[in-house]
Amino acid sequence: MFNYSVILTNMGSCYDRFMVSGYGRKYSNTELFERLSKIDGVTGVELIGGTNINKENLSEIKELLGKYKFKVVSIIPDHFGKQIWKKGAFTAPDPEVRKAAVQETCSMIDIAQDLDCYTISIWNGQDGYDYPMQVDYERTYEWLVEGLRECADYKNDVRLSLEYKPKEPRNYSFISNAHNSMLLIEDIGRDNVGVTIDTGHSFVASENLSEAVCVTSRKGKLYHMHFNDNYRLWDDDMMTGSIHTIEYIELFYWLKRIRYDGWISVDQYPYRENSIGAMSQTIKWMKAFEYAATRIDDKRVEEIFRAQDAVDSTELMRELMFGKI
Repeated sequence: MFNYSVILTNMGSCYDRFMVSGYGRKYSNTELFERLSKIDGVTGVELIGGTNINKENLSEIKELLGKYKFKVVSIIPDHFGKQIWKKGAFTAPDPEVRKAAVQETCSMIDIAQDLDCYTISIWNGQDGYDYPMQVDYERTYEWLVEGLRECADYKNDVRLSLEYKPKEPRNYSFISNAHNSMLLIEDIGRDNVGVTIDTGHSFVASENLSEAVCVTSRKGKLYHMHFNDNYRLWDDDMMTGSIHTIEYIELFYWLKRIRYDGWISVDQYPYRENSIGAMSQTIKWMKAFEYAATRIDDKRVEEIFRAQDAVDSTELMRELMFGKI
């Protein structure tokens, strides 16, 4: 049985560059927690630094967590939504901005510990570039390594989990895929640095999602996961399972096989849908995938793997979804 959580902001009004006012009204943290409490099966919550949590509202968040009995599973520092990061956070050309990125992370580490949370999920979305000859790739990589290493050293009992994404908001992101992330982690050289796999980001990166899970878990570096869906062209953040149903069945088989014990966390943006309904559908889909994984016969799978039999593997997937026909 997996434990499920939701990023708190996903329970409110979402906006994009065309509807900057949002597709619905704004909700307070109190309202967001109340809406989240309506989703069956969710026991955890993720918070975004600055948006949901800061030093000033810490006592309010503690009260809401106690009232609704949610556990904070991760805090995501804001390295993407402020003008200061427009040319990068850890890789900004201005050393004062790079210093601010480290300070922002360390501040969230302090808050996380106060909330009995020991995972910081870092999505440094502005660390990248847009044009040829725009950045010094070697120097910016060193800045990225140095900044993340400093954050990891701040409190080594808190895990830093790097969330990769190939593009957006920059045309090219420095942390872009599973293998790239593992190389960066090796260069950082700290035991408390790992990976957050966002399934939508993995799809956009043209990865096989299950392979990405195996690549990051084989050295114990798969710390956290975000779930959503898309058409592989963009990070659409749709309801999980609405598009890549077969891939998700395979994923949950591998999560079960590698004994993944982290959180299954929802990260989706229901722009025009009711967020309570959309999140509930995702949780139901993921529980269905979890159930399907328990019905897979290990002996049959091993026979398929030995023969690399695509016909039988397709037969297996169809039977799991529709029964024998």
